[in-house]
Amino acid sequence: MGLILPVAAIVLAAMAVPLALGRLLPEGGLWLIVNGALSALVLILAVAGYFLWSYGRQDTRIIDALGVAPGGSAAYFLGLGLSAGLIWAPVLVLTISTLPRRWKVKQW
Repeated sequence: MGLILPVAAIVLAAMAVPLALGRLLPEGGLWLIVNGALSALVLILAVAGYFLWSYGRQDTRIIDALGVAPGGSAAYFLGLGLSAGLIWAPVLVLTISTLPRRWKVKQW
């Protein structure tokens, strides 16, 4: 049960972020690519933040390590967020691919 909820949250975020950005960004192929890049960046940062919170909850020395080596610690957690792309990237790609169906002005 300890793994199901975080994975479900990551999958839901991978669906919600590009849909929300799809409402804000203009229609078009270039904007679809921008949406994918921004969504990936948001997901990497969100998952890295989750891992930081989760690790810090287990042992507070992790939070102390941020002050000692902030660059290395940030790179480690961003790497974890990127590694979690095995979970969120397929969902993100599928969600991005459905966005042109909602376009009203441009045609794919």
